[in-house]
Amino acid sequence: MYENISVAYFSAEIGLDSKIKTYSGGLGILAGDTLKAMADLEVPVCGITLLYKKGFFKQEIIDTYQIEEADLWDFQSLMSDLGVLCKVNILGEDIAIKVWRYEVKGETGFRIPVFFLDTDLKENPLWAQDLTQRLYNDNRIAQEMILGIGGVRALASLGVTKIRKYHMNEGHSAFLTLELYKHFGETIGWDDGLVKEACIFTTHTPIPAGHDKFSYSDIEEHFKGEKKLLPWHLKSLAGQDKLNMTRLALSLSSYHNAVSRKHKEVSSTMFPDFDIDYITNGIHIASWLCPHMTELFDRYLKGWKTKYSLLEEVFKIPNSDVYKAHLAAKADMISMVNERNVTGAKLRNDVLTIGFARRFIAYKDAELIFRNVEHLKSLGKKVQFVFAGKSHMRDGIGKEIMRRVITHAVELSKDVSICFVPDYDIEVAQKLVSGVDVWLNTPIPNNEASGTSGMKAAANGVLHFSRLDGWAIEGFERNSGGLPLMEYQDLLSLLEYKLIPMFSSKNKSAWVEEMKLAIGNGASYFNTHRMVREYLEKGYKINLP
Repeated sequence: MYENISVAYFSAEIGLDSKIKTYSGGLGILAGDTLKAMADLEVPVCGITLLYKKGFFKQEIIDTYQIEEADLWDFQSLMSDLGVLCKVNILGEDIAIKVWRYEVKGETGFRIPVFFLDTDLKENPLWAQDLTQRLYNDNRIAQEMILGIGGVRALASLGVTKIRKYHMNEGHSAFLTLELYKHFGETIGWDDGLVKEACIFTTHTPIPAGHDKFSYSDIEEHFKGEKKLLPWHLKSLAGQDKLNMTRLALSLSSYHNAVSRKHKEVSSTMFPDFDIDYITNGIHIASWLCPHMTELFDRYLKGWKTKYSLLEEVFKIPNSDVYKAHLAAKADMISMVNERNVTGAKLRNDVLTIGFARRFIAYKDAELIFRNVEHLKSLGKKVQFVFAGKSHMRDGIGKEIMRRVITHAVELSKDVSICFVPDYDIEVAQKLVSGVDVWLNTPIPNNEASGTSGMKAAANGVLHFSRLDGWAIEGFERNSGGLPLMEYQDLLSLLEYKLIPMFSSKNKSAWVEEMKLAIGNGASYFNTHRMVREYLEKGYKINLP
């Protein structure tokens, strides 16, 4: 049944649909978009991840504070129980793993399976049952043993035996290299090169804390029932002081890439011993386009869903039709925001609307617009803002930043409308990236690996207003609409003297031309069809028909 699969794509989270709660943010959404593009392009691939039955968390805002609750979902109605079990010994106990299947259907009808690993079984001890309940459990070593080692064994149990490349999407799955090392050693010979040839690795974070590191004493304790998986030279592969999952993945893969040109520079500084290439991220445009833009492209750009480069021809679409589609998307977005907003503000359809929605973490600098409150208040009702996003439940700094943003929004409600939409997910994101007029992106430079929310906005003709980091550097080089933001003083000044006057002009031609640049020069390139083709050429060494 799976004899044609030649690539296995491993990711600790995969975001495919708002109903499937197996993602927390950009890494998972990127993984989901990648698999959708692979289905469109008929790549013989399967996905491997964990089945998180309680999701990441459901977010409520009470008195400006984030409250987290389990986000239960009906996985049984969406997936097939394959009746397949495999085992990994963790902490000296054999842990059973059940495999579920979900299928991603591409535009041509081609289907690829995504296998979800589940340890919530009665034969497992309670601590092991909990490993696949929530994303990023406290026992990260055990979770990552399930993903990497369990994933390889699950494929073998399913009869997926012709894998040519194992793609590690971030370091969480790097233990798969140890399982392969043991397998090749027992069947062919103990040789690092055999594992390297089978593996490629994508790193997604330039932040040192984002790279999992474990003490060797903890590793030895977790692997005491799987001692054959620990090669004698493990420290030379993964780090002398601690086991660094990124270094392990880099050491045992033949191709390594960052996810933007700038990220390649940062990653090469962090890991100078390795040759790190880059493949800039993209988005699955059909998944993020609002219905109004989808209808417009269907009418004027026949075949765009299987050939995203056709979006370069957006310039032939009449300006009036492009703006009409955007106004419809904006009305849909405002209706959703005004219904769910927790700050008491109300958005208006005729006001320049700026969106900021992403994970709340310090380097995203979500508070930038509040650095000069008096200047912000002076803009009055000429501009309005909508915020959304979650902070990791254990990130106290991120949660406090969110609280302050919401507090500012409430305090400024008489002067400027600032909304906050709780429980940010795929469905909310789809509304925001298509309905706002401008997408604000303010990472502190050298901290954003790529960033894809702005790509989603650009595909919908939303202007990108960003500090130059991650993909934004390449985006502005391609003249993909919007304005580069260098430092704080640029933010409100560019709003006041550039964006507001352009938006407020009765003649919308200049604004719509910027929208077309975002689509034609931006979305036609920053998409997962282009990205997957680069992986096929550089990493997988596979030629499509």
